[in-house]
Amino acid sequence: MTKVLVLGGGTAGLVAARYLKAEADRLKLDIDVTMITASERHYMPPLFMEVALGSAEGHETWAPIKNAEKVYGFKVELDKVTEIDLDNRKVKTESGKVYDYDYLVLGLGVKYVWDKYKGLAEYGYHNYTLEGALKLRKALSEFKGGKIVIYVPEVPHRCGIYPFEMSLNLRSYFEHRGIEDVEIKVVHPGEAPAKALNKTVSKFFEREMGKARAEFVHHDGHVEITPNKVVTKNAEVDYDLLIKVPPIAIPDIMSFMADDKDPRWAKVKGPDFRYPGYDEVYVVSEASMPPLGLLTAGVPLHNAAIVSATSILHQIHGGFPVAEYAPTMCLGHGYNTGFAGNCEYKWNGSKYERHCYLLFKSPLVRLMKDSFYRGWLDSLRL
Repeated sequence: MTKVLVLGGGTAGLVAARYLKAEADRLKLDIDVTMITASERHYMPPLFMEVALGSAEGHETWAPIKNAEKVYGFKVELDKVTEIDLDNRKVKTESGKVYDYDYLVLGLGVKYVWDKYKGLAEYGYHNYTLEGALKLRKALSEFKGGKIVIYVPEVPHRCGIYPFEMSLNLRSYFEHRGIEDVEIKVVHPGEAPAKALNKTVSKFFEREMGKARAEFVHHDGHVEITPNKVVTKNAEVDYDLLIKVPPIAIPDIMSFMADDKDPRWAKVKGPDFRYPGYDEVYVVSEASMPPLGLLTAGVPLHNAAIVSATSILHQIHGGFPVAEYAPTMCLGHGYNTGFAGNCEYKWNGSKYERHCYLLFKSPLVRLMKDSFYRGWLDSLRL
């Protein structure tokens, strides 16, 4: 029997485990697929923004990951990983268990580094966790007018379009409440909204942010945040309500795998996301996306998990086709419309080159996006 161990019950872990199990069953391969995750909940983080804006409730953002055993057939162990021993192919957990493996998939996500910048941990709200979304929801419901700043200290961060999408949705939110006296600014280190995607996508946000009277403010580096001001190297911006985006980095349990060039990220080899020196180990998280030129969001993780799973199957079942990294579609909405963008990728020998472009605009995008997220979670509800 071949043992495949998947660490993490988020998007990457779930996709990798269910793909491996489904193909193993179809091909009648003797493969044991086991997932270890510290949380009993499989979250859909994009819905946290909906919670903050009052269009979703907390219980709608997650489903029990243990249900994956019945739905997809692989084992789920609710436990916290405390040690990863690559040389001996063993993983230890908080409960004292030791798991060995033939192949290891690391889908442990990233950690939020709130204390990286002065004042970032102390001031402001966010919706990057369910708890944070509920606090932001209360703050927004009590806001009667004034200056709102959405602050991004560094890039890349989780979901690159979030600050701009949020600015559009905030305008709609306050208009529906009949509050006109709201100034919205996105303070961001980029040169233009969503420029990392493409000029056409960036232009979409520029136009829509103009309609929504949401201002983009470029900053050249963080200085500090005070109770009523964001101070950067080139600008000081007052606020009455601050919405902040967290810096991200490799999880502590994986710190020994940090990249020498940028310790925020994991060492990783393309095109199939293996860890250098250990061909049986695959690193599939936001922490392994930037070194390969990929975006830090759920759809890129989905693709990376499939590439990794097919690479494992190829080694076990010689000849199984290793998937190419597929095009990724990005959906964003706000202020009465939405967009669908697409990114195509090509492996150049050291990283993935991407070509992104706008597909279409439509107010139906919100329905498309919401239906996908909720349908994903519904598949885990029994």
